[in-house]
Amino acid sequence: MNLVSGIIKKNGSVAYISQNVWLRNATVKDNIIFGLPYDEIKFRNIVKVCQLIDDLKNLSAGENTEVGERGINLSGG
Repeated sequence: MNLVSGIIKKNGSVAYISQNVWLRNATVKDNIIFGLPYDEIKFRNIVKVCQLIDDLKNLSAGENTEVGERGINLSGG
């Protein structure tokens, strides 16, 4: 983005989140915890803030549904 006029102010930090989806051939849960030790409270909070509760209810095995090449495909949106 090019500044045409005026000024730009920024408070805090900036993050970039790519729209390119990358899923491991693993369960939904494994893709969320991504190799870290499983923490039930943290996992449930992530599912909640990402608004995945209803999505997980619609999957055959919920959070244990396989995704990726061996499993189902998920939309990146």
